[in-house]
Amino acid sequence: MESIFGTGSKDLLLTVKDALHKESLSNINLLEEKLEDTFYKMNLMSYAVNETMIIALTDHAGKILYVNDKFTEISGYSRKELIGKTHRVINSFTHPSEFFEELWKTILKGQTWEGEICNKRKNGQLYWVKTYILPINTIEQGTYFLSIRTDITLEKENELRLKNNIINSFDTVVRHVNNLIFRLDKELNFTLLTGKIATEYFLERGIPMIHPSNELFAEQTYQSFNRTMDYFPKEISDRFKQNISKVFLGKEVSYKEWFGPKCIHITISPIEKEGEIMGAIGIGNDITEIEKTRRKLSELAYEDHLTNTYNTAALNRDIQLKIKLKEKFSFLYIDLDRFKNINDSLGHVTGDLLLQKVSKRMKKFYNEGAKIYRMGGDEFVILLEDNYFSCRDSLSNAQLLLKEIEKPFSIHEMELYISCSIGISCFPEHGDSYNALHRAADLALNESKDKGKRTAVLYTSEYEKGYIDKLSLESDIRMGLKKNEFFLVYQPKLNLITNKVQGYEALIRWNRKGKNIIPPNEYIPFAEETGLIIPIGRYVLKEACKQATQWLKEGLSFSTISVNISPVELDQNDFTANVKYILHETGLPAHFLELEITENILMKNLSKLSSILEELKQHGVRIAMDDFGSGFSNFRYLKELPIHTLKIDQVFMNQIIEKRDEVIVSSIIKIGKSLGLEVVAEGVETEEVIQFLKLHNCEIVQGFYYSKPLRVEDVPGFKLLASQI
Repeated sequence: MESIFGTGSKDLLLTVKDALHKESLSNINLLEEKLEDTFYKMNLMSYAVNETMIIALTDHAGKILYVNDKFTEISGYSRKELIGKTHRVINSFTHPSEFFEELWKTILKGQTWEGEICNKRKNGQLYWVKTYILPINTIEQGTYFLSIRTDITLEKENELRLKNNIINSFDTVVRHVNNLIFRLDKELNFTLLTGKIATEYFLERGIPMIHPSNELFAEQTYQSFNRTMDYFPKEISDRFKQNISKVFLGKEVSYKEWFGPKCIHITISPIEKEGEIMGAIGIGNDITEIEKTRRKLSELAYEDHLTNTYNTAALNRDIQLKIKLKEKFSFLYIDLDRFKNINDSLGHVTGDLLLQKVSKRMKKFYNEGAKIYRMGGDEFVILLEDNYFSCRDSLSNAQLLLKEIEKPFSIHEMELYISCSIGISCFPEHGDSYNALHRAADLALNESKDKGKRTAVLYTSEYEKGYIDKLSLESDIRMGLKKNEFFLVYQPKLNLITNKVQGYEALIRWNRKGKNIIPPNEYIPFAEETGLIIPIGRYVLKEACKQATQWLKEGLSFSTISVNISPVELDQNDFTANVKYILHETGLPAHFLELEITENILMKNLSKLSSILEELKQHGVRIAMDDFGSGFSNFRYLKELPIHTLKIDQVFMNQIIEKRDEVIVSSIIKIGKSLGLEVVAEGVETEEVIQFLKLHNCEIVQGFYYSKPLRVEDVPGFKLLASQI
């Protein structure tokens, strides 16, 4: 074994020993032992270095001056083949020229270079060495470079094997899951383009894939971004370019894109290194099923599930789109007449079945060129395409639809009949927005109802006046309540046996803006429609109770003060509580108050109505059935509901004179009496009717024969004329 110092250690030791013998023999034995031990250790160190390290010494030009045994062993070259040559003799050309330029730049600065180098043996095999190159400066000989290497070939092979396993596993995953994976470098070259989505969609268009391989780790490019984008439709390419430009500004972007039948959610992120954006990495996930489900749910959000038509949200969406595209169409606003009566009397199940059958009939009637929407309740809208139905044709066609709807419906072995009213507006003739067209059709629908229903009306600007009148009426009612323009009059109810006042019915009047008195039939229906009947009703009830309390204090004799109650008021959850509160506030004993309800209330929820009336009865309030015989008359309800008084509608009083309804009136009186009810005849205006009522034992009457409604100041002085007794 050759010493790393270039001289045999045994020869060196003998030389030293000879010199010492010549000088002195004192303490010579001790010194000799120390020297032998020192050179022994040097010899061991030289052996260890030669066995484990690859050592070479080069001059400043890179020429090899010295190599140890390990160098020749691992390279396969002899010393003769290496000395005087440069390290190019073992260059594997694995590393780029920049790699060695950086190496020389470092050591020429006098700094130690450290790294891993792949070299080539004489037989062509590659091997890897961990390398340290140390500059050694001498005064006489200049700079030398000492390289110390260790063999790491086995470790690199294991690392490469692991990397290949990772690559293969990654390749297996991305090729078989429904993903898209791509990478762009800063020159906008694709360096990775793979995944099952890419394979299925891109290969069909002639775009080759870049699957994971060693190139993935070596930053190899594939093809230009613009060239790849040429394979895509322009809208897809433009979106991708736009998003890539955002990524190279440092932003992460996410968006959805349809590639043929597949919907891909793409996320692209910037690749940064030391603050500089070096490229972009993108991942696409197949969300086709999720998107289909979302679209289905979205469609469900636009459907009316009861009638299998569309809903108001869909109507708004479709009209906005048609207006944007400037597509002409007609807007048919349909309201089913009397549907509420059917729904309340026969139940919601029957009502729902009727709505379903009506919608099916509409679909069958308009089998093309139309789309049907349910607005809620008993209202529908039909949009008619202009290329099937012009605006003018839509009116005549709607009239045919009216006749179709009026044909009988068979439900639960019953034949049900229903009619409808239709208002029509057209785009662009009657508006350029959803709200304008809806309003125009609504005005036409109101005109249809005013004409007696069962008709179709096409909007004209004349209907605006009626709409403005309604707005003005609503404003005036609200202002009238604030300015105390409303007041009560009181019509006496007379007892035919005692010829004395039995009670008074409170009736509302309106001195509109202090100019003229407006009768109730001109504003009460509108007030019920708009909900203004609630504050009006509270005013009437409170004022009547307050006045009745005052009359009692003044000693005026009467049994009841009657107040008419709207069906809308009874629908309020706090109705009974308000009645009790007003009685308490005004101090009127409950048995003096009589609330009058009409027959059409019976068409509502009977169990709820019965509960309300029973609670009022228990509190002491009397209940009267007003206008009996004019509507949905059913004596069974008189027995089931807690009613005290039955008021016969005034229409029968006029017909008694004509000998037409005597039997009906006498029967109502008899049945009412048999049920223990107080029977009152309304609208009595002649002596002949008075005599008929006396004959059939109807004691309480009300009408112009005795008195018109009186102002509050006239009530205390009211007396019957001698001719009336």
